[in-house]
Amino acid sequence: MLGRMPWIALAAGIGVLAAGQVWLSYKRVDVAQDMARLKKENILLVQDVQSLKLELASMMRPDTLRRLAREMGMAAPTAMQVVKP
Repeated sequence: MLGRMPWIALAAGIGVLAAGQVWLSYKRVDVAQDMARLKKENILLVQDVQSLKLELASMMRPDTLRRLAREMGMAAPTAMQVVKP
């Protein structure tokens, strides 16, 4: 019985190491899938930021600001309302 103990311990150790390798492979695939998903999401977010920057630039144009102000009922200030430095 004593002669079998080292072999059983060796087999158990190999089994634990093999299970660890399987688990690591699973985690590696899981992380790779997460990275691919995050890269796609990052591309979409970068596109959204570029679109919003273009929209902001369009909204900040003087003619657009004047039109929006008129639509909101605003009017150009009179000479008495303007403070000169």
